[in-house]
Amino acid sequence: MGSLAIKKVIYWGDKYQYSSPEFEMGLQIIQASNGAGKTTFSAFICYGLGMYVRQFDFKKKSDIHNEVFKDSNNYVLLEIILNGKLYQLTRYFHTQQNTIFVKGEDGTEESYPIYRTNKEDETFSDWILTKLGIEVCEIYQGINKFKINFSDLFRLIHYDQDTSPTKIFKEHRNDNNFVSDSTTVRKVIFELLIGHQFSEYYALMGEINKIEREKETHKATLDSYIDMALKMGYQVNKLDPEELINQLSEYNQQLNKLNFYRESLKKKRYDSIQLNNHVLQLRNELIHVETRYSELKLNKRNTSLELKDLLQLKEDIILEVTQIKKIILAHQELNLFSPNTCPCCLRDVSRKENHCICGLPIDESQYEKFFYDSEEYLDILKSKQKSVETIETAIESCKEELSHIEDQLTRLELEKEKIISQLRQIEKDIKLNANDSELNAVNEKILEVKESIQDIEQKMTLYEKYAELDNNLKDAKEQYADLMQRLKRMEIGVKVLLEEQVSAFGEVYTQLLKEADEDVETAELDENYMPVINGGVYRQASSNVAKRFIFFLTLLKMSIENEDMPFPRFLLIDTPENLGIDKENLDKCLSQIINVEEGASKFQIILTTGIGKYPKEFGKYVAETLTTQKKLLKERTNEQKTEAERTEDEGTED
Repeated sequence: MGSLAIKKVIYWGDKYQYSSPEFEMGLQIIQASNGAGKTTFSAFICYGLGMYVRQFDFKKKSDIHNEVFKDSNNYVLLEIILNGKLYQLTRYFHTQQNTIFVKGEDGTEESYPIYRTNKEDETFSDWILTKLGIEVCEIYQGINKFKINFSDLFRLIHYDQDTSPTKIFKEHRNDNNFVSDSTTVRKVIFELLIGHQFSEYYALMGEINKIEREKETHKATLDSYIDMALKMGYQVNKLDPEELINQLSEYNQQLNKLNFYRESLKKKRYDSIQLNNHVLQLRNELIHVETRYSELKLNKRNTSLELKDLLQLKEDIILEVTQIKKIILAHQELNLFSPNTCPCCLRDVSRKENHCICGLPIDESQYEKFFYDSEEYLDILKSKQKSVETIETAIESCKEELSHIEDQLTRLELEKEKIISQLRQIEKDIKLNANDSELNAVNEKILEVKESIQDIEQKMTLYEKYAELDNNLKDAKEQYADLMQRLKRMEIGVKVLLEEQVSAFGEVYTQLLKEADEDVETAELDENYMPVINGGVYRQASSNVAKRFIFFLTLLKMSIENEDMPFPRFLLIDTPENLGIDKENLDKCLSQIINVEEGASKFQIILTTGIGKYPKEFGKYVAETLTTQKKLLKERTNEQKTEAERTEDEGTED
């Protein structure tokens, strides 16, 4: 897979400048005293590679780098080697911060945005990941989706001093962000860096999620379109395109015949027989319309009377219901309903069977029918209420019938006026010996046919759009099914590879960690690929430095031994001694770098540290030493400024 190495770091501004030596492969140490600029050096590399660097975010009022902020026309230029090819990356500070300018060995220059402003734009992250052989993939988490960027993978490439040693991953720009710093995202980052197939796997999963959402969108669009067409009066999903084409052909033929007949009418006159037949036909139609009109008027009158009776009946029953409710309420308070109660004093009376309370003999059944208990009154109430509902249904039916009759009467009135108008026109035709009445009838028929043609064409247009939306949904379903089959086939191999790579990582990690920390007995990865040391028992805080440092070093060692591993064989380690570890244990950690020294030409580690804060045998790897007298950023002399201005002027003249 791809590899990344830094060859040179250059800072240039109107006030300050810096130019590093050319770095070689293997371990390169930048040692510096406090305040000399070792952290700034790491920040320049991160900034030049498109990372967010807090001290260069000049919108904030605190923790900004004062010299860089006060400088002008300043930029960082990195010379990097990607897969053996040299590139120059330039990024400005005060202007065009969202752009990195890339210059290749052949002199071609391109620019890429750092942050994605448009879905179609290729970003710098897309460019460098492609060069490294890592496929750009989308990650879906709930309703959120985003693309894995180089800045995400850089969290396991840059060992920084700002992140708490209890954590492994470098802190994300948005600290503790639920989505961008979730456990799922960290697992994806780890898997992408240890297995060459995982980028393809996650790219495929991203494509599946994308197609699934497109499928849902197509279905929702299709359903919405069907509903819209239904409101227009068309069941577009029930239309038959062949039948529509046949109907359109028939109507067009009918229209041609009517047009031909109309032209022939313009050239000839009526004869008396034809005129009489037409008049007779119109009169018969008029009689039929008037008869039907009279029937409807009578029907309307009867229906109106029925509606009036129903409304009155409803009022009466509602009044009865109200009275029954009052009776029930009175009984609940006074207990009135009993055949054995004196109607005067309302006291209970001991009554003989088949005798009235006054003592006269009566028929018991005849006597009891005038008295009801509360349950019987409730049954009567329910019955009356049900009757009200039935009457309301009948009232609605009458109203609908009246509305329908009104519509029919209106239509018949129009038809009647039309026939009378035609008869009057015939009278004029007789005087003028013309045939305008029949011509008008033909014109009206032509208009009807044209309206039918327009309706069919509207249906065909609606159906064409429906067919397009339906095909889009079918294509999305087929594509989704194909991708799911590919995913199932790939999952088997990916699962086996993941188990092998995680197992191999665990073995290398355990070996290196035991050599760096003699108190380590066991080391294993949990389900989130985070190391668990000695079963998770409490250990001193300084032990976290080794735990995190060896995690990064293990990724590097495995990528050297396995060229198919996507990890770019590059580490940037920033001031590990500031994380609370003593020099002896720090030297043990750093000494593990020797375990990867056999592949020195295949990797690069840039280590920034304090002066002498490394094992003695690493002295030969020191590339640059910075002190308070020899700081990273140097003020430009007047001669340098004059020479730069002269060069710029010459460039302008050219």
